[in-house]
Amino acid sequence: MDELLQEMITPAPSRSDMARRRRLVSTFAIVALAVVGITSLTTSALFTDNEAIVGGAITTGTVDLTTSGTLTFDVPATGLAPGDAAFATVDVTNSGSLAYRYAVRYQATDVDTTPGTAPTAFLSSQLKLTSYIVGAGGAAKCDRTGTDAGTPLASVGPALETAALTTFIGDVKTGAQTGDQALASQAHQTLCFRVDLPLTTTNDYQNTSTTITLRFDAEQTVNN
Repeated sequence: MDELLQEMITPAPSRSDMARRRRLVSTFAIVALAVVGITSLTTSALFTDNEAIVGGAITTGTVDLTTSGTLTFDVPATGLAPGDAAFATVDVTNSGSLAYRYAVRYQATDVDTTPGTAPTAFLSSQLKLTSYIVGAGGAAKCDRTGTDAGTPLASVGPALETAALTTFIGDVKTGAQTGDQALASQAHQTLCFRVDLPLTTTNDYQNTSTTITLRFDAEQTVNN
């Protein structure tokens, strides 16, 4: 009876009312989800900052061998006679930023080989070439007195090589070799070169000439 009275007082909602209620519920659900989404977006927007650092330049070092540029032997105006010696100095400077070691090769070239007393004579076959460091441990001066009392750095001959550049001081092979000369950055060294014409030289070699070429090769010493 009570349930019947309740249905009479509060009748069941119509189909249209039920559809409207479902739409309201769906709308509330969508709004609730939207609010949750907005809240999520708002809470993930953090304050940020960044900064780029540009490093300094990475620069390679230099190996820079320079010399005084000339090899002028003090040959007398009358020319060499058997038993004479001629001298020349060369300054070697490390103008680079890296320490290096260097080696020297030489080559003789006969430029006047037709004297009056023989069909052909090659003066290079008679000459002796010797090098010294000018200063402590070498020669006090680049002259006969200084070199006679000094300690040679390297020596070749008599008979100088003419076919190609030939090992003289040290060795151009990579790495430290016997005789290589080491120079720190901005350091320098003075070398003395002595050429001897032996007393045994015969008349065949009168009025002949030879030039000597020196080749300096340097390589870094660090990691080598």
